[in-house]
Amino acid sequence: MVNSPVMLVGWMVVAMFVVGVGLIFGWSLWAVGVLGIVLLSAAYRITQKAWDQTCDQEDEIRTSLIELQQIADGSQSRSSLSSPPRSLSSDLQQTVQHIQTRIGNLEEERAKISAIVQNLVEGVVAFDPQGYVLFSNASACRILGLNEQQLQGQSVWEVIRNKELGELVEGCRDLSPNEQQRVEVVIHAPARMTIEVYGLPFPLANQKKGSVIVLHDVTQLRRLEQVRAEFIDNVSHELRTPLAAIIGYLETLIDEPTLDTPQNRKFVQVAHQHAERLNRLVDDLRSLSEIESRQVVVQWEIVGLKDMVDEVSEMFQPQLQKRDLRLKNQIDEKDVVWTDRDRVVQILLNLVDNAIKYSFDGGSISFLVQRAEKSLILQVKDTGQGIPSTDLPRITERFYRVDRARSREEGGTGLGLSIVKHLVQLLGGELRIDSELGKGVTVELELPVPSQERLSVETK
Repeated sequence: MVNSPVMLVGWMVVAMFVVGVGLIFGWSLWAVGVLGIVLLSAAYRITQKAWDQTCDQEDEIRTSLIELQQIADGSQSRSSLSSPPRSLSSDLQQTVQHIQTRIGNLEEERAKISAIVQNLVEGVVAFDPQGYVLFSNASACRILGLNEQQLQGQSVWEVIRNKELGELVEGCRDLSPNEQQRVEVVIHAPARMTIEVYGLPFPLANQKKGSVIVLHDVTQLRRLEQVRAEFIDNVSHELRTPLAAIIGYLETLIDEPTLDTPQNRKFVQVAHQHAERLNRLVDDLRSLSEIESRQVVVQWEIVGLKDMVDEVSEMFQPQLQKRDLRLKNQIDEKDVVWTDRDRVVQILLNLVDNAIKYSFDGGSISFLVQRAEKSLILQVKDTGQGIPSTDLPRITERFYRVDRARSREEGGTGLGLSIVKHLVQLLGGELRIDSELGKGVTVELELPVPSQERLSVETK
């Protein structure tokens, strides 16, 4: 390191030597003075720069010494202490312990979730974004007739050779987190089974999505439904012939003038009334069985709602006049739906029949339409006694009645709204029922509207 004071003294000696030489050789005083000043100025500048560098180096050395001292002190304290350090090492140890605890908790939660999923009755299979199996539980292996090693890493087309199911797995990746898809497929290996499949997206790293399917074996349920439908169909078929004979003979007796007393005639009329009700019940059961078993053939066409409501209204004119009820058709001529005309008429017959039965005399029944993006919502409103909120969730069940005594008195079978619900589902629509006790009932039928292509073809 350069010593700045020594350098400055050296420059002063050189300046004095030069001045002395100049005086010896007879230089003028002003020339000697200027030369001395120049030498001293140069000495000052060079010395100042060296001094600044020296100060900077001294600061760096001092900082380094302080750091070395701290390191030395830390090493001495670590070597002299037998217990864990209380400063930085203690914080690191606590952090490590916290991380280990969290990892243990996560492992425990993972084990719980894995145990739950593995013991589910439903099969669960997870796929990566390319459609290869990431995970499967024991139920999925049982349903598909494969073991876990055979499923792992296989594609959906290798696991189940079913086009509909493969499209479901691939389509789930494009769904939003709250969406899901449902299909019902029939597989033939290892045995013929009907599987209800729910598919939903499965988020992965790097914003990629896989898919998860849940397999529910509904083979036994569908078999029982088929047995029930066949039983109802057979029973209703067997009952129709004897009921027709009974009703025919009772009608003959009612018209028979030789009945001795009015009391006997009353007995025959009561028997005829109940025979007719039993016949309606058999017809409704048969109709419901056909709808549920998908035996009904839907004839799709563009249908105007206003014309159908007018047609149904004409059928009920005697009942409407008897109860002094007004029927308000507020539907526009342009309101059309893509549906089966006969099935919609059947729906409206049931709804208007219920509205007449449970409306107060002098009330009204209104038909309105609300327009949605791809459907029309037909509203049927009455001003009757209404339905309690506790009964609304069950109102479309078979044989469910809010007022059992009045329903039997009116001759209802308890199957009307159940038939309506299944017909609406058959037509690809939705049924909603809302009511306020004492103020009436509002039934909403949401039915699909025809596409622009169909409308353009129809107009041509």
